[in-house]
Amino acid sequence: RSSPRLVRLIMKSVYGQDKRKVKHIGSKRFGVQYLLKGLYAHGELLYFHTEVKNATHVPFDVDFVTFKIVDKKIVKRTAMQEQVIYPLRAFNYVTRVDGKASERTVFALPKFTIPEDKKLVVEMYEKQGGRHQMFEVDNEDLVRAEPVNELKVR
Repeated sequence: RSSPRLVRLIMKSVYGQDKRKVKHIGSKRFGVQYLLKGLYAHGELLYFHTEVKNATHVPFDVDFVTFKIVDKKIVKRTAMQEQVIYPLRAFNYVTRVDGKASERTVFALPKFTIPEDKKLVVEMYEKQGGRHQMFEVDNEDLVRAEPVNELKVR
C-alpha cells in the first residue's frame, strides 16, 4: 500500500507535469470544457488528471464531481446499474473556475477495471446552474494508464 505521503507526492507530480497524455476524452458544452488530461497508475491507485476550461465570462461553481460505472446500454436508470467509485483524495480540488480561466485537479481512486458492457462516467455538476459536464472512460483507456515512476516523484 502506498503511504499517504507518497500518494500526495504522486498527485503533486502529476499536477506539476501538466501534460495532456489523453487526447480523446472530454466534453465541451455551454462554453465550458471538461477534459481528462492524463490517467496514471501506481500501486493500488489510479490517478485522474482533469481540467476545466471556462471560455465564458460567467464563473463556474462546482457543486460536485461523481465517478460511476454504468451500463453502456441503459434501458431504465435504476440504482442497481450504477456503481459509484469514491475518490480517496483530490489534489487542488476545484470549487470555482472563474470566467476565461482554467483549473486542474488530480483525483486518486482505488484501482478498478470496467466490465465489457459498462463504462465509467465522470460528471461535474454546476452549483445553481445547468452547465453540467460529463465524459466517459472505457476499460481500454483504464488499462492504458501510465505507470508512475516513483523515483522521479520523490
